[in-house]
Amino acid sequence: MEAASQLGHHSGSLGGLVAGFSLGLTGGGGSALGVPLLVYIVGLSPHHAVGASLVAVGVISLISSVRYMRQGYVVYRIGLVMAAASLAGVYLGSYLNSYVEGPLLLVLFALLMIAIAARMLLRSNAEINNEAYTTAPSRASRIDYGRILLLGFITGVASGFFGAGGGFLIVPALVCGAGLEMREAIGTSLFIIFVNGVAGLVSYYAQGRPMDPFVTALFTLGGSIGGIFGSSLAAKVPGKTLRMAFSILLIFVAVYMIVTNIHAVLYQ
Repeated sequence: MEAASQLGHHSGSLGGLVAGFSLGLTGGGGSALGVPLLVYIVGLSPHHAVGASLVAVGVISLISSVRYMRQGYVVYRIGLVMAAASLAGVYLGSYLNSYVEGPLLLVLFALLMIAIAARMLLRSNAEINNEAYTTAPSRASRIDYGRILLLGFITGVASGFFGAGGGFLIVPALVCGAGLEMREAIGTSLFIIFVNGVAGLVSYYAQGRPMDPFVTALFTLGGSIGGIFGSSLAAKVPGKTLRMAFSILLIFVAVYMIVTNIHAVLYQ
């Protein structure tokens, strides 16, 4: 039993390293690998994996956001409004996932992964170039706070339910609802994802669903280190190539999750 526990702990740091590397390499979509790695490599239950992934992605996002904060690309006024709405959503999402059986939760998560992969594949070259090379911040003159609150709540529910950071939802919401340019939207979304991670941790303990703190800490540590290496490599590889390769990987993992769990979902 002790050997199995040690193996799980070592796998936690390795899984975090892979997830963090993909997060730093490709941006917000990389968090989608957190739950599969925690389930299939570390051996956590789907529900515990969602909680651990949410916390880890939150911490990694905080570390990643420091560079954006220093450059003035985190718009705190808008970020705090959206984060406030996300708090209630995260609690509701984490509460709802406790009523979903593990296999069904993994199938739903796999469908989310396919949606993330599809969005990454469909992103235009112009959007990628804007994300990579825009340097001058531009504040929105007209902000639809009603839309920001609604989208914040929705992304919070998705984050709490699936354990993913929700950056693939938050970034478009900030661009469309608040008029932020891409670099501002990314920086502000990282700040919001951090808040969601803290909310997820509090939600799990408030609901009497504690996580394995050691595995979660190792996964977070590995993810933080992996994120640094991933970000460094991302600066040397074309964004379109990265997104295409990672999207294909997400689809393969998602198909595997569906194939291995669909029987239990249909005949449970």
